[in-house]
Amino acid sequence: MASVVRSILKSSRSLVASVTSSFPVRTCLPTMSAVHRNYATDPYDPYPIFDTPSPFKKREKYRHGYMTKQHTGGVLPRPEGKLADKPLPIPMWRRHEKDAWVQKKALFGQNDYIDLLGDGMVHPFQLTKGPLWLRSFKGNELQRLVRRKKFQGAFLREYFPTKYHDLKKRIFFLYKRLNKRRRTPYWGSRHASARSRIDRIRN
Repeated sequence: MASVVRSILKSSRSLVASVTSSFPVRTCLPTMSAVHRNYATDPYDPYPIFDTPSPFKKREKYRHGYMTKQHTGGVLPRPEGKLADKPLPIPMWRRHEKDAWVQKKALFGQNDYIDLLGDGMVHPFQLTKGPLWLRSFKGNELQRLVRRKKFQGAFLREYFPTKYHDLKKRIFFLYKRLNKRRRTPYWGSRHASARSRIDRIRN
């Protein structure tokens, strides 16, 4: 086994020698030149300042390409010749005619006698267009959202669960905000039902 390894190494050495003889390798050594410094005329600076180019974009000319749209040539131009002493014409005063049949005035009070010939059971809110939970409603945001949940709670839970979840979160937040803790025994630690009421609103 050792003789086989020696023969392989000898053959590889002969191959390398033949290749290097056919392609001679030239070594390139850098040329060294000594630089003599005259410290009397050129003193040594331990902290040289290098002129490094700025990585930022150079600032262009300020307001370059701006076109002024107003007169900048001194006083305003004056009429000359025959119109030099004549004042500028002033528009004549005209009386403002009020239109009594504009939409706001013409349709004012149109629903006051909406059921004049009926039995008096029709209310104006029944003829307005909009969501059912907003007709004839007046209240704050919490009352409005609770009313909407009453009207559309099952529909939103079935088809829009994310919107229903946001609605419940907003109701729970407004409930805590509008019902701040006062100095009453209800909110004390002695009552165990204080937290259960909030949980009932959340669910």
